[in-house]
Amino acid sequence: MERKMTMHTGKMTLTLLLSALILCIACSASAETEAPDYYHIGLQVTRLMSEMVDSDDYQSVLGTPESSRQIRERANTHDYSCPVAVYSLRMADPRALMERFVPDDQETREAFNRLSPAIQDQYLARINISLLSVMMNTRSGYESVAFLTSMNGFIRSDSLTSEDPVHYLYLFQKGIPILVTFEYHKASGQFLDIPVEYQHSPADIPSYLQIPGFFELTPVAAPVPSGNLADYGIDPQEAIQKMVQSVGENLPANGRVLSGLYEPSDITGDGCMDLFTCVTWGSGTVRTVLAVYDPVHEYLYVLDGYNYDYLIDHAEEERIVIVKQGPNGYDDPVTRTYGSVKLENRQLIFVSGAQEQR
Repeated sequence: MERKMTMHTGKMTLTLLLSALILCIACSASAETEAPDYYHIGLQVTRLMSEMVDSDDYQSVLGTPESSRQIRERANTHDYSCPVAVYSLRMADPRALMERFVPDDQETREAFNRLSPAIQDQYLARINISLLSVMMNTRSGYESVAFLTSMNGFIRSDSLTSEDPVHYLYLFQKGIPILVTFEYHKASGQFLDIPVEYQHSPADIPSYLQIPGFFELTPVAAPVPSGNLADYGIDPQEAIQKMVQSVGENLPANGRVLSGLYEPSDITGDGCMDLFTCVTWGSGTVRTVLAVYDPVHEYLYVLDGYNYDYLIDHAEEERIVIVKQGPNGYDDPVTRTYGSVKLENRQLIFVSGAQEQR
């Protein structure tokens, strides 16, 4: 009897272990199929490239020539944490585009047709989104191409598991646009020296390159904030809309909420996450302020440094790290101070002392 009980207990234990194993496999499969956060992974790349452009030591190690100084000054805007818009790029069928890149003569086309399928694929593989940066940047001259290419950056990310590349184009208020390509376990960025007038109308970029139909641009919506808004009966998307409306009512008419910066953190102390974003306005000297929206009381707090910009750098577990940058419009050197903010007497106060994210 005791032996039967032992065997029965052993079978039960084996069954429980197998059930747990199946559950773990199911959980792992579910985690693997979860879509990566392309938007914020891309921001990690753009922030890295901002640090590369800004670092004198990095320029020294690279041996950046003095002739690239003006290009560096144009690129070094400290603006790459705050995109004003983000677009996904999808390239058309390379084979359908081949005729745009093969010289328009019968002999060359016949030569292509005589290639083996494997060699044809090698040629078609060169017609890709990365070609876009070469075509764009060469219009600015050799010095620009050399410098911007040397500033390409990449990060590793285990959450990127797709075999097919995904492309996001980040546009900024002052900085040069950055194209981020997401591949298997890797995200890489490269500057695209797009003229300012086309940055405000991305749909016209293909016509600027004189290659209509080369790729399609689709706006990427700003990520909906996480946090505990739903626990308070607040719809996150509705909270964003009310915040944008409040910005329009309390800040200059031409102010724009920078997309994708709805980082949640509780600064009011009421237990519900507040929404942090940046708002920019002006021409010539552009001002960027920090805006914090209290979704419980539907109230907007603004931190405006006048000659200084306040930019969101990154989110930590219990706070948002802010960068105070400036002064703007003067001959004094621009400084960047990392810190956070707190609320005192219903006023936002910048507190220096946070560490830069590495």
